[in-house]
Amino acid sequence: MRCTNRCVTAIVAGGLLFASPPVSAGIGGPPMRDMTPNEATAHAVWSLRAALNVAALQCQFSPFLATVSNYNDLLKQHDVELANAYKAMENHFRRHDGANGRKTFDVFTTRMYNSFSALDAQRSFCATAGTVGREGRALPRGMFANNAGAAVERIRASLIAPLDPYRIVTMTYLRIPAIPDPCLDKRGRPMKRCKL
Repeated sequence: MRCTNRCVTAIVAGGLLFASPPVSAGIGGPPMRDMTPNEATAHAVWSLRAALNVAALQCQFSPFLATVSNYNDLLKQHDVELANAYKAMENHFRRHDGANGRKTFDVFTTRMYNSFSALDAQRSFCATAGTVGREGRALPRGMFANNAGAAVERIRASLIAPLDPYRIVTMTYLRIPAIPDPCLDKRGRPMKRCKL
């Protein structure tokens, strides 16, 4: 069955998807310089791809989340949009950095991957990435970029670790007054009674 625009609207209205206009400025990660609208959309798509790639690597502990199969299926299903995003991002860095554009794009991509590190919030990150990956698989070709900004924002929000009452430790320090050395006089010289 082929999904038309009316079908996509019904799916979005049903709350399955995370529909909103692409948002690039608020998706976090490494800072970007002035972007064209096409580059802003590419940034959102590239960030979402990076987040789902990190999830595929970090979240294999739960087969239920299907982060690996979600990511692999997204690469196949949305290959054209991902390739276009890659080209737009590469052109963005060439425009700003000239001959060093490739190198700065590699540095940016590394920072982007690292920005999705989920040490304390791994469970919430993996759960959200699993959901976003399943929703992305449900999108027809050509619709991935429309939802990428909102999806990245959801994943970023999941990186904030929830309070865990079993891990809360309060450290307090006691101020202990200085105890005078009984073997020193008031001037700090050794006393005769303490000599061995």
